[in-house]
Amino acid sequence: MESKKNDILQAAIRLFSRKGYYSTSVEEIAKESGMAKASFYKYFQGKEELPLEMCIILENNIEQDIRALYSKPDLSKHDKLHGFIVLYLKNLVENKVYLMMDLPEPSMLIFQNEHLNYAFENHEYKLYKWVRDCLIDIFGPSIEDHAWDMTFVLKSIVFEYIRFFADRMNDETIEHLTQFIIFLSSSLATSLNNADSAPHLFWSKQGWLPESALSNPFDQGRQINSLLHSLEDSILLSSWSSEEKQECQQIYAHLKEEALKSNPQKGLLKALFAYLEQYKELQKVCRLLKNLLDHAPISE
Repeated sequence: MESKKNDILQAAIRLFSRKGYYSTSVEEIAKESGMAKASFYKYFQGKEELPLEMCIILENNIEQDIRALYSKPDLSKHDKLHGFIVLYLKNLVENKVYLMMDLPEPSMLIFQNEHLNYAFENHEYKLYKWVRDCLIDIFGPSIEDHAWDMTFVLKSIVFEYIRFFADRMNDETIEHLTQFIIFLSSSLATSLNNADSAPHLFWSKQGWLPESALSNPFDQGRQINSLLHSLEDSILLSSWSSEEKQECQQIYAHLKEEALKSNPQKGLLKALFAYLEQYKELQKVCRLLKNLLDHAPISE
């Protein structure tokens, strides 16, 4: 079923790219994906669900990439910012959700269905909030009052660039855009911190939608890194035989390698945890680490 849904989404992306969202019909999407129009409705209730589905996929991919990035030990702030921008840009270019934004008026709703609009806005909000959270993490709490404004300045530049040049973007152009975004965000943070008087804030501290309880892949990444260190220390400080320690260290190395991936394999993680949980001293930290990884989108 997921394969068919993906076929429909890929067909829709091709058509939206050529014709635009509003000029593309369900019948055309079905034909492009190699199925009858009636078959389309087995997977989606209508064309309006496609942007939401694409936004959810984009959100999940970026979330797991952030978690993997922030799980890595000893990354400098520059490396974190660089890694965050690159993963964000690559996911945007690959997902192509920006093709849905060919609205005649900026104030118009994407969907006629109010529920779909609310859902889309919440997913979109989460994507923007992660940019804001990253900026605060990199440049410090002193920019917090301005972080939403910085987010929307950077977002506007990125989306306009991608809208015009996405079909020509590759690793080299993504790196060039990344360096420009780093320069611009650093300049904005420095200027705002050194300003004699605070400039007018277009967006409130709470942002453009009410705050809600959102998953935070930044903190999850840091917690995963911390728990991995605790697990390693527990093995090294144990009173087990040298042979047991060596075996556990080998299992730990495989577990760490898999846990730090953006899309770890569920079956492999389960087997590695099962081995380590034979030891009472490791059960608590293994349970905490499993709970964190269970909240991530992972492969079967």
